[in-house]
Amino acid sequence: MSKLLASALVPLALLGLFSPAAAEPARASRACPGIEISLFEQRVPEQIHRYAFDRTMLEPFVQLWHATRRPDLPLRPEKVTVYALPGQPFLIGYQHGDCVMAFLAVERQRLLQLLRPRIGWSV
Repeated sequence: MSKLLASALVPLALLGLFSPAAAEPARASRACPGIEISLFEQRVPEQIHRYAFDRTMLEPFVQLWHATRRPDLPLRPEKVTVYALPGQPFLIGYQHGDCVMAFLAVERQRLLQLLRPRIGWSV
């Protein structure tokens, strides 16, 4: 398992959404440098809210990824999905095609501060 994938799956394990067995299909498929979206979505409880962002809204999420020392994303994300469970940090899934190639757990307030100027809210 790549170092990027391993470090990205830690937040999932902390939320109880991922078990190491889920990495096996990702390792077997070289086309997907992470976990297939369909496999991941099967493991996400229904009560988790999902918010998808693409195109012009991608840049703040890419900036957030690079805000601290992390390995480079294997591919440029085409979309991100923010998974929200009350009382937990947001979990951001960086997606390319039908693959979630990286995850990032971020405190709610930090993400909202980053997004406010982009969506027209005053800071």
